[in-house]
Amino acid sequence: MSDFIFMQDGAPAHTTKMTQRWCRDSLNEFWEKGDWPGNSPNLNPIEHLWAILKERVNEKGQMTNRNQLIETVKLAWQAITPDILENLVGSMPNRVKVVLEMGRDYINK
Repeated sequence: MSDFIFMQDGAPAHTTKMTQRWCRDSLNEFWEKGDWPGNSPNLNPIEHLWAILKERVNEKGQMTNRNQLIETVKLAWQAITPDILENLVGSMPNRVKVVLEMGRDYINK
């Protein structure tokens, strides 16, 4: 795991003192909330994964009940291939480069 850094978003459950303390004590590499560039979904591969998932769910059209939505989300999630994940992570060096070149935290589409 030494090649990885655990990074959290700003969700309240992630930023409690107890959670932050556990992360500092338990993880080899951990960036606290203030260390990660703010307002920078472009530097967080999970945000792009959620966007892919949302797009695939929305392609199925309007859901008429909770069970249909759950099943649609499950199928969309199962369709996420290792290649998609590798591409998201593999795009990180270029994303970081662009953010540094632009001198700001957000890359416009």
